[in-house]
Amino acid sequence: MSVQILDIVLYSHDGRQRVLPLKVGQVNVITGASKTGKSALIDVVDYCFGSSECRVPHGPIRQCVAWFGIRLQLTSGQAFIARRCPPLKGASSEEFFIKTASTVELPSAAELRQTTNTKGALALLTSWVGIRDNLHETPPGQKRPSLSATVRHALALCFQRQDEIIRRQQLFHGADDTFFALALKDTLPYLLGAVDDDHVRKRAELRRLRDQLRAVERRLAEISALRGDGATKADALLAQTRDAGLSNAVTTSWEDTLTALRAVARAPLASVDVTLPDGLEFARLSTERAELLETQRRLRADIDAARSFSKDEKGFSREAKEQKARLATIGIFEGGTAGHMCPLCAQELPETHGPPAVAALQEALVDVSTRMESVARVEPHIENAIGALEKRLHEVHQALTNNRAQMEAVRAANAVLSDAQADSVRKAHILGRVSLYLESMPDVPDTKELEEQAESLRVQCQKLEEELSDERVQEQIVSITSRLSERMSKWGRVIELEFGESPMRLDLKKLTIVADTIDGAIPMHRIGSGENGVGYHLIAHLALHQWFVQRSRPVPHFIFFDQPSQVYFPPDKDVDGSMALVSEDDRIAVSRMFRLVFDAVAEVAPGFQVILTEHADLSEDWYRGAIAERWRGGRRLVPEDWPREGVEE
Repeated sequence: MSVQILDIVLYSHDGRQRVLPLKVGQVNVITGASKTGKSALIDVVDYCFGSSECRVPHGPIRQCVAWFGIRLQLTSGQAFIARRCPPLKGASSEEFFIKTASTVELPSAAELRQTTNTKGALALLTSWVGIRDNLHETPPGQKRPSLSATVRHALALCFQRQDEIIRRQQLFHGADDTFFALALKDTLPYLLGAVDDDHVRKRAELRRLRDQLRAVERRLAEISALRGDGATKADALLAQTRDAGLSNAVTTSWEDTLTALRAVARAPLASVDVTLPDGLEFARLSTERAELLETQRRLRADIDAARSFSKDEKGFSREAKEQKARLATIGIFEGGTAGHMCPLCAQELPETHGPPAVAALQEALVDVSTRMESVARVEPHIENAIGALEKRLHEVHQALTNNRAQMEAVRAANAVLSDAQADSVRKAHILGRVSLYLESMPDVPDTKELEEQAESLRVQCQKLEEELSDERVQEQIVSITSRLSERMSKWGRVIELEFGESPMRLDLKKLTIVADTIDGAIPMHRIGSGENGVGYHLIAHLALHQWFVQRSRPVPHFIFFDQPSQVYFPPDKDVDGSMALVSEDDRIAVSRMFRLVFDAVAEVAPGFQVILTEHADLSEDWYRGAIAERWRGGRRLVPEDWPREGVEE
C-alpha cells in the first residue's frame, strides 16, 4: 500500500481541531451544499504535500485556520504532516511539523511547531511514496535540463478539480502550465514503470564501463602505435649490434627483437675481450677510470638521497608550523574551567559530550613544538653532509679529468690500442642507443588479455545500452498504454461514452485520450459535450491508478474527484442532494458513473482510495455507505464559531 489519507485536520487560532476522517482502500464521499469548503480539500492536501503556493481560497478558511494537517497511512506505519497557514497576504509558509510512528495520534495545537521546511518535507514525502533515485536525461538538442521525478509530479495524477474534470483540453492536474506539462511528460515513463527503478544505477554503471573501455582501447592503440613505429627502430638497432659483433640474433617479430636487444643491453662492454700488446698502463688507467666512475655514481646517488631527505624535512617543517599556528589558539582557553558551555560559540553542550580536551590540545602543541626544534637542529647537519658529498664529487671529477688525459697520452703512443679503443667506443655507442631505446619503451602487456577485456566491456556496454535505449523505453510505454487501453475501452462502453465502441488509448506525448475510430484518431478535445469530458477523465485516471496499485508504482494511491456529477446535477438544481430536479436519464447516467468508480476501487482493494466531493446524495445503499460527512444545515469544513485572524469582530 502506497500513501493514503486517514484524516484531514484543521487547527484554529485558539487551538481547536476540525477532523475529517477517511477510510483507506475505499470510496469516501463528502456531499453537501455549495460554499461549504468541499473544493478546498484538494488545496489543503496539496499544500500539506509541499506545494510552492497555498491555493486555499481567501476567505473564512484562510482567516480561521492556523495549521493545515493530514494523517497518512504509509506502506509501513503512519505519518502526520502539518503546515502553517500563511499570512493573509503571504503565498506559503516554510513551517512544517512532521511526526511518524507505527500508529500516530493526532497532535494537539500546542504540540505543533516547525520541525522541518518545504525541502525536507518533500524529501520525506517522496521517499514515503516510494520514489527512488531516477533521472530523465534530456535528448540531445533540447535545452531544458535533466529532471528527477518527485512526489510533486506524482500528485498531478491524484487531483481532479471541479474545473479540470470537465475540461476537454486538459487531462491531468496542472497540465495547463506548459513547463509543468513538459516535466510530467518526462517523468511519466518512470511513474508508469516503463523506466526501470534501477535506471539511474544502470546509467552510472554504463558510464563506468564506458570509461574502462576507453582506457583499454587507448592502451591498445598505444601498443599498436609502438609496434608500428617501434618495429623499424628495433630492427635497425639489432642490425647494428650484429654488425658490431655484439649479437648474432635474427628475429621475425617485434617481441623477439626486443628480447634480443635486452640480452645485448644486459651484457657489459667489459666482457668484450680486447688483447692489447704492451697495454698494461692503459689497462691500469681503464680500471682506475671504472672505479672512479663507480665512485661518481655512488656519490651522486648519495647527494640525491640527502637532498630528497632535506626536501621532506622542509615539507614536514611547513606542515608542523601550520599545525603549531592552529594549536597556538589554545591560548583562548587559558584561565577557563571545564564545563558544559562551548568557549567558542557559548552554546550549551549536550550531556553526552564532554567539554573540549584543552589539556590534550596543549600537549599536542608541546609535542609539535618539540618536533620542530628537533628538525631545526638536524637541518644544518644535513646541509653539511651534502656539502661534504659535493666536495668529494668535485674531487672525483678532477681525478677523471686527469685519468682521461693520461689515457689520451697512452692512446696516442699506441696505434693498435687506438684502433681497439675506437672499436670499443663504437660498441659503447651502440649499447648506449640500445639502452636508451629500451628505457623509453614502456612495458608492453599481453595484448590478448587486453583485447579480451575490451571485448567483455563492449558486450556489457551493449547490453546496458539496449536496456536503457529510448527504443526500449518506448516499447515499454506502448505495452503499458496498450494494457490501459483495454480497461478504458471497456469502461467507455459501460458508461456509454461517445465513441465508446472504439478503442481508447492514452497519448502520453500530448497528455490526452484518443479514440481510434474507423474514421481516424479523435483526441479528447474534439469530442463534444461535458458528459463525455467527465467520462474520459474518469476512465483515464481509474485505469492509471489500478495500474499503479497492481504494479506497485511510486504514486500516492488516492485520487480526488471534485464534483464529477456537475454536468448532470448543477448547483442550481441542488436542494437537498436528492437529484429530484434531475431527469431520469441523467440520474441513471450519474448512478452508472459512480458505480464505475466503486467497482474500479473494489477490484484493487485495499490498494486504492477515492475521495468524491459532491452535491449529489444518491439513495443507493452502496453510495450512502461511503459517505464520510454531509455538509448541510450549517455543517461545513470550517466551523462557523472559529475566530478569524485579522478580522474585526
